[in-house]
Amino acid sequence: METKSNDLMFEIESNFLKQLFENLRKNFGNSKIASEYLKIPYATFHSYKNGYAFSVPEKTIKKIIQTGFVSEKDIKKQMLSKFHRKDQIKKSMDMGKKIRLEKLNKWKKEIPTLKEINRGSYLDFEKWFLAYKKLIDFGAREFNYVKSEKDYIEVSYTTHSNKIKKQFILKFPRRIIVNDEFLYFFGLWVGDKAGGKRFGIVNKEEKILSFTKRYLNKLYQKCETYLYIGNKERFPQYYRYDKVFVIKQKDNGISFSVHATNGILTSFFKYLESNLSEFLHSINKFHIFFAGLFDAEGNIFLEDSCFRWSCKDELLREIFKIHLKRLDLFRRDDGVNLITYNKEAFKGKILPYIIHPKKINNSNLIYYKKGELEGRFKIILELIENNPGITNRELAKALKKKKVYAQVGVLERLGYIYSENYPKQLNINKLDIIS
Repeated sequence: METKSNDLMFEIESNFLKQLFENLRKNFGNSKIASEYLKIPYATFHSYKNGYAFSVPEKTIKKIIQTGFVSEKDIKKQMLSKFHRKDQIKKSMDMGKKIRLEKLNKWKKEIPTLKEINRGSYLDFEKWFLAYKKLIDFGAREFNYVKSEKDYIEVSYTTHSNKIKKQFILKFPRRIIVNDEFLYFFGLWVGDKAGGKRFGIVNKEEKILSFTKRYLNKLYQKCETYLYIGNKERFPQYYRYDKVFVIKQKDNGISFSVHATNGILTSFFKYLESNLSEFLHSINKFHIFFAGLFDAEGNIFLEDSCFRWSCKDELLREIFKIHLKRLDLFRRDDGVNLITYNKEAFKGKILPYIIHPKKINNSNLIYYKKGELEGRFKIILELIENNPGITNRELAKALKKKKVYAQVGVLERLGYIYSENYPKQLNINKLDIIS
């Protein structure tokens, strides 16, 4: 029985093993003395003696043979198998993983389809949750109770992490109403979702942050607001926050995360996102989703009088294309932006629902020639005011740019400047817009 490994185990015939340990007890006088001689725990000795355990370490077998009560030959006759403890542990763990994976796959198949929870006017969150709960009700998380009230579900669960036990109580709406607010928020979330288990939005526009907080409250969520700020940025005063994270790698930049710590709601919205095309096909007012998405990831390019939805995710971009075409709001894809020039379609289907002040302002510049100009245009106007008759080339040189034709074209269309002669000489048409 010589081996270099010290984790070799021998499986012995049960009746023989029971009798062997009973004889050891008698010969040593009691189990305690026998277990001390064999250098095994007292409880382990009893497990062998009473037939609860059948695998014995090699070093214990050697100690037994040294007593002279049994020969190596007799033990070999009763040996059923031998194995290394670490291999057996790995085998058991692999088997456990396999069983767990099979259960998870079975439970995943039990998650209802979108069609099964989509009731038209609302989404049956409760039905989805009761199926999803099986996927997370094990391991470090243990559910204490799930209570269904009239309008909401209350859930209590306990987590165990690093020997720390924590209890959580969460609420969820039994039904999520599919109304204008939801559709706008869903689009906003797809574009600007918070990360990890934080269910909410990352943005810096006050109106969007306030809307998000109000909507999450309607879903029975307790919101927190985190500020992320560059290390040389001034702290903002326009919005209250609970925590601050200074980003040392960045000098400038500000964003807020308005969210609830709720991985379950995050999982539900990711489930909706994974069925996005089917969902958008199922509702009539799907254009409101794209209004929310525009407030998150959209921009207005005044130089070209176009509206753009930014999206780097190829799969989502293809889905967006399909449904923007249904709205007559897709002309081309430049690899990052989905672009439309259809001002009337945008005005009727998107503009009434967006709340981002800058995007509303720039839309008004296109539609009504009214609104606040961006700083880059004001700089050009100041140069023209101070240098009447300046040409495009002279203007570009003063601004240290190759050309400014597009920006000048915007100002001409809006009526702020006019040009005359050749090469074009630029003059101010309205002085009151420079501030």
